[in-house]
Amino acid sequence: MLNFGKKMYSQFLIFINDRCQYQTSSYLKVMTLDCPKCSGTIVYPEGLSGEKTCSQCGLVIDEMPAFQISATWVPEWHSNWDEDDSETTKQWLTNLRSVSCQLHLPDFPYREEAARTIRSQNKLLFRSQKLSKNKRVTIAALMHIILKEYDKTRSIKEISKELSLDSRAVMKHAWLLNKLLASKSQRPIRIQRKSAIDYLHEFASKMMVDKQIMLDAENTLIKIRKSGGNPIGVAAGALYNSCRLRKVPISKESIGEAFRISERTVYTNEARVRKLVSDRAPKQKVAASLAAQ
Repeated sequence: MLNFGKKMYSQFLIFINDRCQYQTSSYLKVMTLDCPKCSGTIVYPEGLSGEKTCSQCGLVIDEMPAFQISATWVPEWHSNWDEDDSETTKQWLTNLRSVSCQLHLPDFPYREEAARTIRSQNKLLFRSQKLSKNKRVTIAALMHIILKEYDKTRSIKEISKELSLDSRAVMKHAWLLNKLLASKSQRPIRIQRKSAIDYLHEFASKMMVDKQIMLDAENTLIKIRKSGGNPIGVAAGALYNSCRLRKVPISKESIGEAFRISERTVYTNEARVRKLVSDRAPKQKVAASLAAQ
């Protein structure tokens, strides 16, 4: 019984060995030939051009074409630092990893693009005292710019909130990065800001406002565009103005709560919107009459 077990075990080892050799040879696609010089039984495609050479005597055999083993492409990870990198570079890349993780961004391409920028523009970034003083704020601004380049825009306020940073500081660093990194042939990337119409659709939609009131408020904002002011307050003022004109019982308190501003701000902006509309009405009538002529 013991001899039978040893025999089965030896057959099992032979089977496994043959199987491994088959898988290895099929994976490498190497053909076993007999060397005509030394009768070697194993021939590898080890030449500079992939030709078949004998492993024993080194004879090159050209009768059979050699199968090339395709090389596996390995990406270059800019965010991984090694011993040759300076301590400053390591600090920047460590902060980059922390920021990208908190923003739930994939490693490729956003984090790697930021790491590539840090490495390629290290002289500009490291020498600037404003950018180097708070690396976390600078990296947050850099991620905002890179996301916009890939049409994955995330506002500075959103990024600052997730990272618990001051949005004004991030915006200043984004402006400075645009100034330093933009080449002469390329136009600097403008910092993304929402318009009053964007805030109107964002906040007023939560109030279940009538569609006609929304259209009136949007037309009002179009009439007074480029008039300045806080876009959130202007949007709230235009909505409150439309509600008053149509005699819809929506209070400035509820609008302020929806837009996350005070009722006083809603009241002040409504008065400002009303004055702007009345001041621009005669000019628009004159322009319409001239166009008709």
